[in-house]
Amino acid sequence: MASLNVQSWKQVVTIAASDAIFSLPVNQTALESTERKLNLSLPFHLREILLECGSVTADCSSGVIWSISDILVRNLEFRSMDAFRELYMPFNHLLFFGDDGGGDQFAFPIHADGKIHKPDIYRWEHETDSRSWFASDRKQYFERRFKNDFDT
Repeated sequence: MASLNVQSWKQVVTIAASDAIFSLPVNQTALESTERKLNLSLPFHLREILLECGSVTADCSSGVIWSISDILVRNLEFRSMDAFRELYMPFNHLLFFGDDGGGDQFAFPIHADGKIHKPDIYRWEHETDSRSWFASDRKQYFERRFKNDFDT
């Protein structure tokens, strides 16, 4: 799949969020290790950003794109915490990768075959357990995320 016609995801993010902070880029070994542990191939759309930017923190220090270790740990926690099983619908069909700083999370949908097929991004609202479409791709995610445009 070809990359969008942008010079750099760092540039896209920095234009939208002047307070953006990037970590070191993720290496291929860390990506593959996370995929094995989650039993899931990370989507190209997330891999590309992680390989260029690492994690992205912005908008009052919220995790716009989590580190690869946070992606692994948080997804495993969401899928295994007993307290979550009592409060929420299962999370096995979502790959969480970021948050809004107030408790809500952003995720790619995992289809019934256990794969991520589309670049769509969903928002999970922790107060209501609703899962709503948020963006059609990562560019729109960044645009809406930094405008705090959470009304779908």
